[in-house]
Amino acid sequence: MNKTIPTKKADHYFFSIMAIYYLVTAFVGFGYSSTQIVSNGGEIPVRAIIHGALGAIWYTLFFLQVVFIVFKKRQLHMKLGNISVPIILLIFITGIYVVLLREPLAFEPAPFAFMGSELALMLMGVIYVVLGYKYRYSTHYHKRYYLMSIIILSGAGILRFFGFLNVEMFNSLVIIYFIPFLLLFLYDLIAYRRVFKATWIGFLIFMIFQFALAGVFSMLADYLRPLMNS
Repeated sequence: MNKTIPTKKADHYFFSIMAIYYLVTAFVGFGYSSTQIVSNGGEIPVRAIIHGALGAIWYTLFFLQVVFIVFKKRQLHMKLGNISVPIILLIFITGIYVVLLREPLAFEPAPFAFMGSELALMLMGVIYVVLGYKYRYSTHYHKRYYLMSIIILSGAGILRFFGFLNVEMFNSLVIIYFIPFLLLFLYDLIAYRRVFKATWIGFLIFMIFQFALAGVFSMLADYLRPLMNS
């Protein structure tokens, strides 16, 4: 079983790099977006501020959890991990209101185009966190599922980060999701000469949601949005 396979020091480098990348893109991306909204005479709704604050806590928590493991603070890592499930549930609940009540912005068209599928993505994030928490005593499963939750919830931040850089993505689906999953597969193969079950199960969950259920959630969002805005 995976719990009997010793972790490698390379895990520290791989997961640290990923944690830093997602923390930076989230803070820079949403910081830039918020500045643009205010400078264009707009206001940031309270629901978006609450959702954004929870998201900031989530990315910071993931980063801190990686740091605690690197510095062998396992007990602190375990204690802080107990708040992960309540936080992700709050992100999902507040995210529903943000998705269904958000209006498109002229200077920021890309994120709004993803709003319908965001419901599916946030639900995926919840599933990954629940799996990660369930397998919290199986190191390889645990850290991979939590990383996947970060990958899946990163879309809005990365889109805005590329907006900050004024760089157009050639394919947002590939850059935001497929490349990180590919890196995880390659890391497993290079570092451990195998692909952990959590890696391919997590990717399978993503594929099912993306290509089988995303359209359903988009239609649900299109149906509910007028009701909530009426």
